[in-house]
Amino acid sequence: MLSAPTGNLNTNNLSINQLIGQQKSKPVIPQSDLPRKEFHRDDVVRLWKTMAHTQKLRGQDQVYHVMIKREPVQLDETTFQFEVDNTIQMTRLEGALGEVMAYLREEIQNYDLNIQLEMIKDAPEEVKYLNGPDRFEKLAKKNSNLFDLKNRFNLDIDY
Repeated sequence: MLSAPTGNLNTNNLSINQLIGQQKSKPVIPQSDLPRKEFHRDDVVRLWKTMAHTQKLRGQDQVYHVMIKREPVQLDETTFQFEVDNTIQMTRLEGALGEVMAYLREEIQNYDLNIQLEMIKDAPEEVKYLNGPDRFEKLAKKNSNLFDLKNRFNLDIDY
């Protein structure tokens, strides 16, 4: 039975102090010394899609589906905007955005690159497959004469 710690405990786990020491020992490169090569919008889109497929291979299917739904839109030389449909997609993509940005910046050799996430206000209407009566109702809303024709000729639209 030991009454005091001996300090001879060997573990394979890192302590917090060891992790802090490792962080301090990493060389810090000033932001002004990072590369800023010119790039084309197509390079960013290609790498965005590549990273989306990488996310899928890592089991991040939800992030993959959000990333492939649209392409980033270029706002200025180094700023892009990516639109998401709702807060769930925003949350999923925000979690992966740090890794995605690090990959993009390293591959295009421009650390000024920035991607902003934006939730679209008017989400496009989901594609809904309509049956006969639903299709008629939708078309009749566009053209009220269809109701007149249906009634005048005693047409049956329930097919």
